Amino acid sequence: MNFSSIKRRCTMYFVNHVFAGTKYFGIKRWLLKRIGYTIGSNTKIVGPVFNTGRLIVGANCWVGRNLTIHGNGVVMIGDNCDVAPDVTFLTGGHRIGGHDRRAGLGERYQITIGSGVWLGARSTCCGEISVGDGSVVAACACVVGDVPEDVLVGGVPAGVIRELPHA
Repeated sequence: MNFSSIKRRCTMYFVNHVFAGTKYFGIKRWLLKRIGYTIGSNTKIVGPVFNTGRLIVGANCWVGRNLTIHGNGVVMIGDNCDVAPDVTFLTGGHRIGGHDRRAGLGERYQITIGSGVWLGARSTCCGEISVGDGSVVAACACVVGDVPEDVLVGGVPAGVIRELPHA
């Protein structure tokens, strides 16, 4: 185990256990930036966070508890976003392989969340997708394709429920 791995594990321990909850936002931001996260000003991360990929969060966001990023891809979240508890991003996957092993060649994905987006509790975003500015992903929805701006999506797989005013 090298020094950067030890530094990352210690930092995540502090973020996820010592400072988890709705306090110490500045300290958590500072700690996460020290291990390579990109986090905008005034963004509040509740923690705990589980992340095996790369996370970029804009300014003035709220990230609820138990944010999970599986895979070695990238999650980019715009400004003024709200991420409810237990939101999951799947940034890695596999192509469908042959009969002997269906989980074929590995892939990594980028998930882009536009500015002003609200991701509801326990929602999941899978694969190479983007969610347009000002949209809402309903609780427990599974997003597997691009979401346009200013819409409410929900269900499994997530579909447009209605358009939202652009005001």
